[in-house]
Amino acid sequence: MNALRSLGKLVWGGDEGPEQFKLTSGVLYEERAGAKVGRKCVYKDAELCIRKTSAAHQYQLVVVRALEEGEDLSDSLDDERSFLIGVELKFAPTTFESNPGFKWKDSGDSVVYEFIADEGVNQATRDAFAMAVARCAWERKSRRAYTEADAGEIQQLMEQAEDEELERLLDSVKLDDADLEAAVGDVSPAQLPKTVDPEAAAASAAPVVPPQWELPAEPAEMADGEVIVSTLGELYLFDARTGEFVQVAKEAALTVVKTDTYTYHMNVASNERSFASQQIEPNMNAVFNHDHGSLIWNYFDQGRAYSFSLVAADEKHYEALHQGMTRAAYETLNQESWNKANVSSQDYILDAYEEDVDMLPEPEGWESDEEQAAGSDSEAESDSEGEDEIDQIFRKEPVPSGIKTGREEADSSESESEESESESESDAESASESEAGSDAAPSDGSAKNSKLAVGYKHGRSFVVRGSRIGVFRHTDSDDDIVFDTTINRVDDTRGREFTPSTMMLHEQDSALVLQDAQRPNELYRMDLEYGKVVEEWKVHEDVPTVAVAPNTKYSQMTGDKTLVGLSHNMLYRIDPRLGGDNLIVQSEQQAYTTKSHFTTAAATDSGAVAVGSAKGEIRLFDRLGVRAKTVLPALGEPILGIDVTSDGRYVVATCKTYLLLIDTKLPGDAAGRTGFQKAFPQAQKPAPKRLQLKPEHVVYMGAPIAFTPAKFNQAPDGQGAEKTIVTSTGPFVITWNLRRVLGTGRGDAYHIKQYQDVVVADNFRFGQDRSIVVTLPNDVQSVKRSQLAKPTRESLMIRPSGGIVNAPY
Repeated sequence: MNALRSLGKLVWGGDEGPEQFKLTSGVLYEERAGAKVGRKCVYKDAELCIRKTSAAHQYQLVVVRALEEGEDLSDSLDDERSFLIGVELKFAPTTFESNPGFKWKDSGDSVVYEFIADEGVNQATRDAFAMAVARCAWERKSRRAYTEADAGEIQQLMEQAEDEELERLLDSVKLDDADLEAAVGDVSPAQLPKTVDPEAAAASAAPVVPPQWELPAEPAEMADGEVIVSTLGELYLFDARTGEFVQVAKEAALTVVKTDTYTYHMNVASNERSFASQQIEPNMNAVFNHDHGSLIWNYFDQGRAYSFSLVAADEKHYEALHQGMTRAAYETLNQESWNKANVSSQDYILDAYEEDVDMLPEPEGWESDEEQAAGSDSEAESDSEGEDEIDQIFRKEPVPSGIKTGREEADSSESESEESESESESDAESASESEAGSDAAPSDGSAKNSKLAVGYKHGRSFVVRGSRIGVFRHTDSDDDIVFDTTINRVDDTRGREFTPSTMMLHEQDSALVLQDAQRPNELYRMDLEYGKVVEEWKVHEDVPTVAVAPNTKYSQMTGDKTLVGLSHNMLYRIDPRLGGDNLIVQSEQQAYTTKSHFTTAAATDSGAVAVGSAKGEIRLFDRLGVRAKTVLPALGEPILGIDVTSDGRYVVATCKTYLLLIDTKLPGDAAGRTGFQKAFPQAQKPAPKRLQLKPEHVVYMGAPIAFTPAKFNQAPDGQGAEKTIVTSTGPFVITWNLRRVLGTGRGDAYHIKQYQDVVVADNFRFGQDRSIVVTLPNDVQSVKRSQLAKPTRESLMIRPSGGIVNAPY
């Protein structure tokens, strides 16, 4: 035990903390119960280390893949695995083929990981690392700094731990002084404290309260009402200077109160002061984490963003907080009682509000990121041979004076079942009509860019700016985008100028389907050879169209004349060839008598359709003309956009403050069917994954989140599966790696890039995910995905705007 205490001084004696201990070389394996290949090599050359998180007393065990010679870090999308350190990790020594190492179990998963160290890592280094992990587990369990520990408390931890392997590990560590010095290298005696001063230890255990100006002002009054739940715990505030959460109250109470019908507030206070009183609503950006037993959220006061975290006193307090807050959020957004939702729907919603939700494994047929990266180098050939044809298609005009071209400066059954199609009569009206409904064709030059359509043919993209459409050309040599020409005035067939509220490429990119928000019962076909509207489609005089979508994921690449239409309560096929005042195919329409408030739709490669609504429901149709096979419950926020992978396996729905990623594969279905083809069993709805920004990152960004519709990269025939998601908020473009989200369960692992103006639209260049088209109010740019980086304080701090050229087409 003296060796243990002496080793402890070495582990935390200096300023470096546990991060100084690492195993610099080894191999990472994983074993999955029931898998076809029981043992798999994840990283053939990796480093095992400890990383301190922004939450107090929380550390991660991190395995970092070593880059191969000539490999670019920016192209590596699966370069590390991280695990929260605690007794439940079951961290223990092991051997593989006589080589020593360590094994552990991922929390809530059936996967066992093994890190087998190389021969150059000696026994003393391994023992020192094991003790560092044990100290981290003690800190998390006791929520106290290591300096407060004594041998008796460590012994008590060993006796209480459910993990017998960890107990044996702690007992087995025996080091002499020579081994200790070998383990830490050149640590000088001056760095090691001779004794522990009780007063100093007490001071280090006290809350590190930031300066008074860092705390938000005390609320003038706390919300009053019926108490729904009250939870005790430690309260932390994110310190933007250090990038860590600091404790501001050893014990605080978080209370949810009902202030009016379906209106809830949250009060946070300690015996010393009040910290926050705020209405429960989406801008809170609340994140629950079961492993940490915590809630993190944003609080906005006097134009400034803060991030609080409450670590619940115990499991019981955490569960009460999780359920109480979820109930309040649901009732606020849906304006109906939580008790009206059935048990399976409640479980679905509770899962959606919590991090680290288990999802089904990724498809076995997926290529690795390295394989896809190698294949992407030979993607599309240059379209220079088609330039003569392009010159005939697009109307050529001189480039306007001062135009900015956007070069990036830096490199079950057909019948409706109760569960598959559960309708509820709701009197709540849609939150809003189409956002573009208030657009008017500006004549004063004040118009801004608003819509983006990315073409597959000839490398063209189209951007709406008032009543004009800018045409931009992609360059294959450097994945850049340059201004090409302008369609100067968008008129209907009667000569009425309008601003397109909807724009969709159609018929092998030879036409644009447009809509005028002032005439929602009509659509217009613009012939891109002539650059003008040549057809007016009167869909139905009694059916206003709120959204259109291609018949299939890639019907844009075909000569298909028909398309999918959506009204507030109806899904239908539009066939312009029918002529007259009714272009809806009668055999391929499905109407609902209740107010469904449909808002957006997307199709798979086979023609199955996913539909989102303003109430937050998501419906999955196997085809048009029948009722939905699956209805996923509403979390309450409107679905602003929806996209689906080619095979229908994954759906991404965009809400204002988060994205919802859903695996539609039916669990245990031998035929591999999805929710498009058959209704989910009542007790087995999919576990949704919320993709959202960390509340502490929002502090740096300084404003609430408002996502643009998220998109998967396109992967037409023979080009692999979709693997990346892109969206934006404010001046930030953000991507998630789908493979990493599915592999780690983390919805907060994203890459980001900031611009000097608000991003109004974004999408991948067609057929690949190397470059992203970014539309700003007065500019269109192309950015390489490799230029997006992990978020840091420097990359998130809002920079002063300037340098943007207001250059209308």
